[in-house]
Amino acid sequence: MSGLLAAIRLQESGFPYVVVEKNAGVGGTWWENTYPGARVDVGNHFYCYSSEPSDHWTEYFARQPELQAYFQRVLDEHGIGGHVRWKTEVLGATWDEAAGTWSVELDSGEFLTARAVISAVGQLNRPFVPEVPGEFAGPSFHTARWDHAVDLAGKDVVMVGAGATGFQVAPAIADTVGSLTVIQRTAQWMFPNPNYHEAVGPGVRWALRHLPFYGRWFRFLIFWPGCDTGLAAARVDDAWGPQHRSVSEANDFARVMFTDWITGQVGHDPELVAKVVPDYPPTAKRTLQDNGSWLRALTRPNVALVRAGVDRLEPDGVVDGTGVKHPADVVVWATGFRVNDMLLPLRIRGRDGKDLREEWGTRPRAYLGMTVPGFPNFFMMYGPGTNLASSGSLIFHSECEIRYIVRCLRHLADGGHAALEPRPDKYDDWYGRSQAELRSMVWSSPHVEHNFFKNADGEVHSLSPWRLVDFWTWTREPDFADFVIR
Repeated sequence: MSGLLAAIRLQESGFPYVVVEKNAGVGGTWWENTYPGARVDVGNHFYCYSSEPSDHWTEYFARQPELQAYFQRVLDEHGIGGHVRWKTEVLGATWDEAAGTWSVELDSGEFLTARAVISAVGQLNRPFVPEVPGEFAGPSFHTARWDHAVDLAGKDVVMVGAGATGFQVAPAIADTVGSLTVIQRTAQWMFPNPNYHEAVGPGVRWALRHLPFYGRWFRFLIFWPGCDTGLAAARVDDAWGPQHRSVSEANDFARVMFTDWITGQVGHDPELVAKVVPDYPPTAKRTLQDNGSWLRALTRPNVALVRAGVDRLEPDGVVDGTGVKHPADVVVWATGFRVNDMLLPLRIRGRDGKDLREEWGTRPRAYLGMTVPGFPNFFMMYGPGTNLASSGSLIFHSECEIRYIVRCLRHLADGGHAALEPRPDKYDDWYGRSQAELRSMVWSSPHVEHNFFKNADGEVHSLSPWRLVDFWTWTREPDFADFVIR
C-alpha cells in the first residue's frame, strides 16, 4: 500500500525510481492475506488514497479481493508496473559515504545503486508462529500463508489465536468445518458496528459519484469521530482507580458500553460470558469491530472457545496449557506478526558500517517515524512509531509520510546536496516526547499481558500516540533546520 503510493508520488515529481517487491503482485498485506473472511476494519472511504475516487466500493469494509483489485487498478492507471521488480526481495542496503549512494542487495545476487532508499516493508508483514514443542502430522499454516489447497469441509480444525485475524476467520469457516476449536489466551474487546459486513447502497454510491464535494464530506465523517476523538478513551488518568479494569472515566464508559454489547448477545450463557468479556482496560489491545458474527460463531454447537495457551503439538492434535488435548485434522495459526522486529529481514548499514537494527536493539525509533541519524537519504514509511491503535487509517499516515519524503528529496535535488539525515538532538527529542506520551496511554498499562504492541521489556515503540491532525501538520513541510545536510 505505501510502496505503491511512494511510486506514484515519485513519478509525479519526476524522480527516476525502481520498486523491488518480494511478491508476484501488488497490495502487500492485501496480496498475502487471503484467508477466509479477510476484510479491512477501517471504513473504505477513508482507507483509500485521497487522490483516487472512492465511489466504487461495494462494501463499507471491503473484503480482500476487492482491496487487492483496487491497488491493482491504481497501479495500472498510473503505469507503475513497468518500474517494479516482481518476485525479488531486498536483502539489505549499504551506504557509500564517498559516493553519496546506497548499494542495495537483491536476492537475485544483483546490486542496485541509488541516491536514496525508501523502505515500505510495513510492520504487519512477517508472520509470527510461536515455538511449540512437538510436531503435528497434518496440514498446518499461518493465516497470512493460507493454504487454499486444504479442504476444511468436515474437518476438525484447531485455530490458535483469536485476535483481529482469528476474529474474522472463525465466522467464515464455522459452517464448513466439522468442528472448530479456538485457543485464545485473552479475550478481545469489541465494539458494535452494524455496517461491518454491509453493502454500500446504490443511493450512496450515486451521491459519491455525482454530488459535488459529497465524497470529501463522507470521508471526513469517517475520519474525525473514528480517529482523534478515539484517543480520549486511551489516555490514562493517574487519579482514576483502580487501573486494572479501566484507566479513566472515558475508558470506563467504553468498558460499560462494550460489556453491554457483548453480554447482550450471549448473556444467556454465563460460561461463555466469562470467556469473552476481557479483564483488562478497554482499547489496551487492538479493539475489534463486531456486528455479532464472532459471538454467533462461538455459540454454534460445533465451535468451542478455549481460554488457554498451547503447551505442545502431537501428531493428531494440540495440547493446551491446561493439559487438555484437542484432536485436529488441520491446525491454523492466527498468531499475528513480528511487529517489534522492525525492518525484518533487511540489513541496513549506514555510515561507518553501522547496522540499523543493531543500533536500535529492542527500541526501534525514527524522527517523525521516517529518518535516523547516521543513515543518510534513508526513509521509512510505516516505520517505528507510526502504527495506529486508536482507529485512523494507515493510508492517511502514508500520505503524510510520502509528502514529507518527496519534499526532502526535492530539497536534495534542487540544492545540489549529497545527503540528508536528522540532527541527533531532534531525533532524541522526538523519541523522548513520543515515549513520554506513550507511557500516558492505556497501551503501556502494566495490567495488560500478551499485547503485541509491547516489546520484551514491556515498552511500546511501534505505535503513534499523536493525533492524526497533529501528524498531518508536522509533516506538511520539512523544517530543514532539523537536518544535517551535506
